[in-house]
Amino acid sequence: MGLLALNRLMSMQWEQMRNRNYSQPQNGSRMASSLTKRNSSPCRQKDDNSHGGTKVRYAGPYLPEEIWHHIYSLVPMRDAARAACVSHAFLRSWRCHLILAFTKETMCSKDKLRHWTGGVDDKRDRREYNNNIERILANHRGAGVKALELDFYGPYNTKSYNRLNSWLQIAMTQVTKELTLSVLSDKSKYDFSCSLLSHRSGNTIRYLSLDHCALRPTVNLGLRCLTELELYEVRITGDELGRLLSSSFALEKMKLTYCYDIIRLEIPCLLQRLSYLEVFECSSLQVIENKAPNISSFDFAGGEVQLPLAESLQVKKLKLYHRCVIRYAIDKLPSSVPYLETLTLCSRCEIVNVPMVTNKFLHLKELNISICGWSSNQEYDFLSLASFLDASPTLEIFVLSVSVASKYDLFVADPSNLRQIPEHRNDKLKIVKITGFRPQKSLVELTRHILESATSLKFLMLDTITVSYRCSGDISGRKCSMLNRAYISEAYKSIVAVKLYIEEKVPSTVQLDVLEPCKRCHAM
Repeated sequence: MGLLALNRLMSMQWEQMRNRNYSQPQNGSRMASSLTKRNSSPCRQKDDNSHGGTKVRYAGPYLPEEIWHHIYSLVPMRDAARAACVSHAFLRSWRCHLILAFTKETMCSKDKLRHWTGGVDDKRDRREYNNNIERILANHRGAGVKALELDFYGPYNTKSYNRLNSWLQIAMTQVTKELTLSVLSDKSKYDFSCSLLSHRSGNTIRYLSLDHCALRPTVNLGLRCLTELELYEVRITGDELGRLLSSSFALEKMKLTYCYDIIRLEIPCLLQRLSYLEVFECSSLQVIENKAPNISSFDFAGGEVQLPLAESLQVKKLKLYHRCVIRYAIDKLPSSVPYLETLTLCSRCEIVNVPMVTNKFLHLKELNISICGWSSNQEYDFLSLASFLDASPTLEIFVLSVSVASKYDLFVADPSNLRQIPEHRNDKLKIVKITGFRPQKSLVELTRHILESATSLKFLMLDTITVSYRCSGDISGRKCSMLNRAYISEAYKSIVAVKLYIEEKVPSTVQLDVLEPCKRCHAM
C-alpha cells in the first residue's frame, strides 16, 4: 500500500461516514462528540495554503490509534518517512513504523539508481543518501526499531564511522530484534560497537548480520535471544567469536563467510539448538571443533581443514566445496555421517577417479555433484561415478553439473566401443539431471549405465549448456547468459550425440528432456 493508496482509503472511509451522517439525524451533543473524536484523530491535517487562512480538513474518520498505526505500517517505508517529514499528524504513526530498510533500492529514485555506480563520482549521491537517513532517524528518535537494515556507502573515515554509530544508537533499543549492517567497502576499517549489543538490544536481538567490519568483543555479550548469526568479511578471531557465542543458548543458524582472522573454530556444547552451520572460504581456518550435538545441516567451502564430521552424527544435509572433494566423500563420509540424506559436492579439481566404494550411504536420497575442473594431464572418467551411485541404494535424485569443457576430441564411434560395467540395480533412483552434457565418451557411458541400471527412473534431463539463467523465450529485454560460438557449436554436437547413443537406451517409461541452446540468443 503506497501513500496514494492510503489517502484514497482514507477518503473513501470519510465519504462513507459523511453519507451515514446525512442519512441519520443526530442531536447536537452527538455531533459535537463526533467532531471532538475527529479532531483527536491522527488523520486531522491543516491546509495553510487556503485563501481564508488556516483551514482544518479531515482526511478520514476517527479510528482507534492502534488500527491507524497498523494501516500506516503497511505503507512502504519511503512514503511513510516522507509523510512524517511534512505532517505532524503522521509523525506519531511514523514512530510506530518499526521496520526500517536503508538501501539504494529503498532510498533512491529509479532514475538515480540507474546511474549510481558506487565510485568516487557518487559523492553527491552518497551525501544525499546519508542526509536522508539522518533526517528519517531524527523523526524516529526515542521510538526504537524492531528490524533495521542499513547499507553504508561511505565516506570511509572516522568522522563518518562516528555518524554511523550515532544512527545505530538511535535505532537500536530494547525492542530491536533484527539488525543487518553492510559497510560496502573492502577497505573499510569500521569497528562495530559491542556496547550496542550489550547495553541496548543484547537481551532482545534475534538476528544479527554484519558485513565488512571488525567485531571485537572483550566480554561476554549475553545474546540470549540470538537465533541467527551471519558474519561476512568480519574481522573477528576464534576467541572473540567464542565470547560472542558464550551465552547464545538460542542460536539455531550460523554463517561465517571470508572471516580471515579465524584460525580455530570451536562450537561449544551449550549451543543445543544449533542446527545449521555454514563456513565459507575462511582462508586461515585450520581446525573446526564441534561440540554442538544437533547440527543437521553443514556447508563448508575452503582448503584442507580438519572437519568435525566424526562428532556430527546428526548431520543429514552436507555441502562440501573444495579440491578433490569427491574422493574425500567416498573415503570419509559413509562412516562419519551415516545418516546423511542430502549431499552436495563441488570439486574445483578432481585428480583421481572415484575408487570402488567399500562402505555404503544407506540413507542418502539426493546427490548433487558439480565438477569445475580436473587434472591437466587427463580428463575425468565420469563412468567411475557409477560406483558412487551403486553405493547409494536409497538414492532418488542425482544431479551432475559439468562446467568445464572437454579438452579432447568428442566421441564419434560405434556404440559397441562404449564401456559397460556389471549392472548393479538401483530400485529407488527416479530423477537424473545432467547439466553441461557433452558427447565426451565417459559421460555418454555414465548416462547409458544409469538408463540400464535405474529400474525406477522416471525423468532424465540432459542440458547441453551450463548457464546461470535462460531468457524463458519471449521476455522482452532479457537474454540468456553469454556464450562463445565454439561452445554453442559443441552444444549442438551434443544433441546429435544424444540421438545416436542415448535415445536408443531410453525406456518408454522414462521422460527424456534435452535442453538445446536458446534459438533467440544463441542462434548459429
